[in-house]
Amino acid sequence: MVSVKTLHGSAQLLLDATSGVTDITEKMHRTIARDANPLYRLLDAAGLPKVEQRRLITYRAIQSITYAAKQGLHYSLSKFSGSEGHSHSLQSVRVAAALNGVCGDHLEASNNPLAIKMNFRNSLGQKVQPGSHNLSALVPDASPRIVVLVHGLCLSHEYWRGHNEGNLGTELQRVRGFTPLYLNYNTGRHISINGKELSEQLQALVEAWPVEIEELTLVGHSMGGLVIRSACWYGDELNLPWTELLRNALYLGSPHHGSPVAKAGHMLTFVMKQFRYVSPLALGRHTSAGIKDLRHGNLLDDDWNGTDQDDFHPDDRKPVPLREGTRHYFIAAAVGKHVSDIPSTMMGDLLVRLDSAKGHHPEDSRRLAIRPEDCRVFEKLNHLDLLDNKVVHDQILEWLA
Repeated sequence: MVSVKTLHGSAQLLLDATSGVTDITEKMHRTIARDANPLYRLLDAAGLPKVEQRRLITYRAIQSITYAAKQGLHYSLSKFSGSEGHSHSLQSVRVAAALNGVCGDHLEASNNPLAIKMNFRNSLGQKVQPGSHNLSALVPDASPRIVVLVHGLCLSHEYWRGHNEGNLGTELQRVRGFTPLYLNYNTGRHISINGKELSEQLQALVEAWPVEIEELTLVGHSMGGLVIRSACWYGDELNLPWTELLRNALYLGSPHHGSPVAKAGHMLTFVMKQFRYVSPLALGRHTSAGIKDLRHGNLLDDDWNGTDQDDFHPDDRKPVPLREGTRHYFIAAAVGKHVSDIPSTMMGDLLVRLDSAKGHHPEDSRRLAIRPEDCRVFEKLNHLDLLDNKVVHDQILEWLA
């Protein structure tokens, strides 16, 4: 059964899409009309022709009706959205996570109930709020060793549970004595915004932890690794005590220097914007800030603030070195049978190339300093295989011994 919250958020998003399509259609109509009628520009300056006035009124009427429908929907359903229980089906959680990845910044800006608010989850999937009075009840097995697992774009905490060969968090708890927590967050927001919030929440977590903490380990898959690096940067900038507890950081298929998929999408959008007739259809400009950050691997506010991310510009990120005092481990995947195969070198794990996942870069200032023994490439695996593959888990367990 669909929850009221899901129904509310989905309907609101559908109305937002209707408004967006109307806007695109109006822009295309204006462009075509201007080219079809040489006098259109002159008429536009003195006043639109009557037929154009009527069409403009029609578009505005559609937008007004859509806006009124959204307001009525919000008024009618918002009071019910927060009154439901917290049990949601695995499918609805994953659909919401995918939507947050694609348009999560819009969901947040429009106060859509589907927008995910950053939170920790325990092994049972329950929210763990550092400031709550029942923290001890939610983590009854709290140990001095904490591991936080951070998922990637369009995913959720549920993906760490695994559907093939086990749960990495559970394995770390059973074999190495870690207490696992799973971060759930809106992957459509800027990586730097999520990084700053993760830093704040980690500080609140260590302050409220029931037992004295000996060490903290962070594991990030894909975008999650970039969020971890961003959190480390901002944590160090503010001298937050949690950073001194961070012993290990692991990155599984993280695009430290961008993803070719994001680069290709950006190039297509940029080219389409150069042509008047297809410019309104350049839907890539409407994708989330998180996706746009993956073009180069932005970690800081300065990497995107004040720039149009849809324009073509070189990689001008501020270099962010790996945090000193923390051991950093890198895992990459290649779809080919051998690392040197053309499929492996060209496609990596299908979403992230090997050089990016290993932190390699032609510029010395951007190249990440990695010990050879702290980096592994696994063959015949794709991007999502890194989440629940036994060989990958075994390597992580060995590193954290």
